[in-house]
Amino acid sequence: MSDDEDELIEATLSSAVSLKERLQQVPPYVIALALTLLISSVGLVAWSLDAFADEIEYKTIEFDKNSARTFAQNLVDLGHPEWGGRMSGSEEEMLTSESILDNFTKMGYSPSLETFDVPMFSIDSTPTLSYCKPGSLPINIAPCSGADVGAEFRTFEHRIDYVIQGYSGSIERMYNQNTPIVDLGRATDENIDWASADGAIIVIRAGRDSGNNSIVWENGPTNGALGAIQINDDSNCDTLVSGDCVPIFKAGVYSRIITANQGMVPTDFPMITMSKSAGEDLLDAFANDNARLSWEMEVDNDGQLPVRVPCGTHYGKTEELLIVGAHHDTVYNGPGAVDDTSGSASVLEMARQFSMLINQSGQADRTIKFCTWGGEEEGLWGSTAWVASHVAELSANLRLYVNLDMNHADKEFRENGRLTLFMNYADDYEHVQAIADQYASQQSDIWNRYTVIVKKVAHEDMGRSSDHAGFVYDLNDGVPGRAAVCYGSGSWEYHTYLDDMTRFNEESLGISVVIYGTYIRYLAWDEM
Repeated sequence: MSDDEDELIEATLSSAVSLKERLQQVPPYVIALALTLLISSVGLVAWSLDAFADEIEYKTIEFDKNSARTFAQNLVDLGHPEWGGRMSGSEEEMLTSESILDNFTKMGYSPSLETFDVPMFSIDSTPTLSYCKPGSLPINIAPCSGADVGAEFRTFEHRIDYVIQGYSGSIERMYNQNTPIVDLGRATDENIDWASADGAIIVIRAGRDSGNNSIVWENGPTNGALGAIQINDDSNCDTLVSGDCVPIFKAGVYSRIITANQGMVPTDFPMITMSKSAGEDLLDAFANDNARLSWEMEVDNDGQLPVRVPCGTHYGKTEELLIVGAHHDTVYNGPGAVDDTSGSASVLEMARQFSMLINQSGQADRTIKFCTWGGEEEGLWGSTAWVASHVAELSANLRLYVNLDMNHADKEFRENGRLTLFMNYADDYEHVQAIADQYASQQSDIWNRYTVIVKKVAHEDMGRSSDHAGFVYDLNDGVPGRAAVCYGSGSWEYHTYLDDMTRFNEESLGISVVIYGTYIRYLAWDEM
């Protein structure tokens, strides 16, 4: 190194003028030399993406909580007139997808609506379930008949006391058939005597895990059981209803159901879940009072129904894709305000914000797509089919998929409610963490009310619990796709009739919308 070069490097590093101005005066080879000296003398390491991301001033997107709540309420209002849900394949799900598409169109996006026929069931009438305790009868009086004046009856309330489970079949059992009931214990017990189920209705204790339904499907029909009644005794207990556990809808794993039953779903094997109090009352009546069961359900479960995927697209300067999605279907038995109206409302609010950004900033570098999925609750059908239909395009162009599924903390959890943002690529994590730090500084009043966790997870740990699964695991050549997810906390009302707007907390949606939306904005206009 010459004396002149040494002096120039020293002057460059100590000058009070801006680095930009000084760099314009320094030959490139001298800059390289100076950086080499700095690295060796003070132990600097090569710039990592983390350090780079921390220095970016990300352009934060806005979030209007009143707008988000309006979107959510409008979706809830489209639910079933009696049961409240927007079940996949139903008229309510169709109206929901059309409403979402109409919103995308009004926002200025190029709209598309794709329909996929998938294995699905429909509940064709309101079910009935009751028991009768026969009276003291003369010999010629039929138990529980109109002439049995001493009989006692209890009729259980659909949705409140019991809910139909996914892919349930139909049943018509009357009091005069005197159908036996067999208590088999807990679904996960290894020593269950399934053979004793032959010719009987089985009672199983179970919780929130859909795997319990699959266990029953794999063992009940194949052992001659006439149907299954599960009792929820370990989920949401004493949280929604004091002293009780509210019945939960779950679908069994479809592939396990058909594998165990000669490639089909049995049409004559019904399954319901009861609340803890109602289920225990039923068992007590049969154990002590020689009760009789009446159970009628009409469910069409052996065909296919259409599920919908509405999307709104802003075509960028390149075909690289940024996609934000959530599922718009709900369980049949409740309004689904949290699961996943919260996510769909978040997608709509983010799309609304980006429509204004597009008007201000012009065409993005990358293509931005907002979609919502039908068929999630029964097996991720809509998103899986959509990914399969677009797999070549996604494999070549997907930059990031963001999934918002219950990205919500209930009103009860407004103080220290938990929101978890996780993704499977390190560079996405570094940016999102930096944006979260920026959000914490700019929106400290909201940030401090919640516990926000940002983490990078391994590809295999992203899981298949929601619609991000297809984007991660189903692309060509087995290369994991990029995805980022937000889950919230609380949600005791999960999959129950109580998942309505009374617990809805629109403020909590803004955290994931702003953080992920800000990153999408960066990827769309600033990174390339």
